[in-house]
Amino acid sequence: TTDDDDDSSSQTTTTKLGYLKAYSGTLQGCTSQDGFCPIIYDRTHDAQGFFNVGEEELNQINYKTNQLQNNPERKKRKERLIDAQQRSREALAYARKKQKANKEKRRLQREEMKRKCSNDNNDDDDISSSSKQYKDFEEQMKQESAFDQREFKALKAQHKKEVQEKQKLVNEIEDEIEYLKKSRKEKSNKLQNQLFDQYQFLNTKKEKESLLPIFDKTPLRRPPSGAGDCVAPKLFQHAFRKGYVPIAMAEFWWGKSPSTEVRRHGLYYPACRGKCEPILGHMLKGLAVEENPLDQIPQKKDDGRCLPPVVDIMYEDEYMAVVNKPSDMLSVPGRNLDYSVYTEMKKRYPNSTGPLLVHRLDMSTSGIILVAKDNDTHGKIQKQFIDRSIKKRYTALLEGEYDLQTKKKHGDINLPLSMDYINRPMQRVNFDEGKPALTSYEILEVSNGRTRIHFYPKTGRTHQLRLHAAHEMGLNIPIVGDDIYGQRDERLCLHAGFIELMHPVTEEVISFTVDAPF
Repeated sequence: TTDDDDDSSSQTTTTKLGYLKAYSGTLQGCTSQDGFCPIIYDRTHDAQGFFNVGEEELNQINYKTNQLQNNPERKKRKERLIDAQQRSREALAYARKKQKANKEKRRLQREEMKRKCSNDNNDDDDISSSSKQYKDFEEQMKQESAFDQREFKALKAQHKKEVQEKQKLVNEIEDEIEYLKKSRKEKSNKLQNQLFDQYQFLNTKKEKESLLPIFDKTPLRRPPSGAGDCVAPKLFQHAFRKGYVPIAMAEFWWGKSPSTEVRRHGLYYPACRGKCEPILGHMLKGLAVEENPLDQIPQKKDDGRCLPPVVDIMYEDEYMAVVNKPSDMLSVPGRNLDYSVYTEMKKRYPNSTGPLLVHRLDMSTSGIILVAKDNDTHGKIQKQFIDRSIKKRYTALLEGEYDLQTKKKHGDINLPLSMDYINRPMQRVNFDEGKPALTSYEILEVSNGRTRIHFYPKTGRTHQLRLHAAHEMGLNIPIVGDDIYGQRDERLCLHAGFIELMHPVTEEVISFTVDAPF
């Protein structure tokens, strides 16, 4: 805060430490509560404001649309159209059948007439008479054929006209419904853009920017639902409005976890990437912000020196290698971090071809990774992964005691998973659109508030073991050190310790084991 002296020629600035608190979305159904930072924009504040007026217009369109959609006359007209179409199909099918029967009848009559004329052709007078008789007969057949065709065309035109009349009556209502839907979409987009423009985010430089230009620079191009109503933008907005200087910020979850995600009461979580990261990119301009730890090579101290994690070569031959990846090392280069198992293997095997790594481990997970030195070897090992003939085992330490009194020591977890696009890289349980994810497990030991466990993944989804451990429909006990689905510790206690496969060239069954370092 700044206190001004009476003497205009001098000012005294007194700095005090304080704190602000806010919440995302609503609390007990309210967007604002005493003692908490206000929302960025209160759309309910002005009863005659553009949002309430626009929302009322949309409600009126919705009402008219529902009235038309549920109108009994609409149902009757559709039924009459369907009935007319069915009668048309049946009548035309019968007419075609009759036309085909008449054609066959004429064919038989022609053959009979030809035989009769052939028997009567004994002298010149008979030939002349028979020829005239056949011509007259053939002319009659042609006329009958033409009559059948005219009759079919007339019938087809009659039914087409009837169907078109019924379709026109249906379209009168359907076109009006479609017009209302189109109008609603246009008005809704316009209203939403107006709403987005009300969210004017400040930064320490007092620069303002609204949601649309902020998200125009992202792959989404438009703000997702709820953007700007999360806790972090509220905190910074209030601080900048008051002239406060932010020093630190932390977000924690309060209450029950959503059914599809993993949130634990009282634990800290980062701001969501989908909604908040683009906004905070603007709001944090001008502030001294620490480097993103995910963009840095993790260092460990050794005799006072800081060294990056080192890959241990467990096995190597002409075709492949098996390495033990340490925790806090990427499998492949990231967006902002190049140091990885892949880059180290590329240095070690500069003449290799193909992708090198046959599979990956999360950055925080340690353990065995297979390396193929050529394309052919890579394809053969990868096929074993696809066929699920490779056996894998992970060891983990869970942050809690598994209840062996009421639960089985062995079991399966079958929870389909999908990307949580708003909170990348988090995954979520998704029974509608998620990919199948199956894990078998075996409890090894329960002691001192923790559980040692073996996981046997049958599928290889991102964060599969971490989410299957932490989710309430899984084990409901997060892995120790899981800073995404649990809480941070010295490391993520998840280790890929065993793998068995068929050698891609010798076709011998080979296996590798490395003990968990925790």
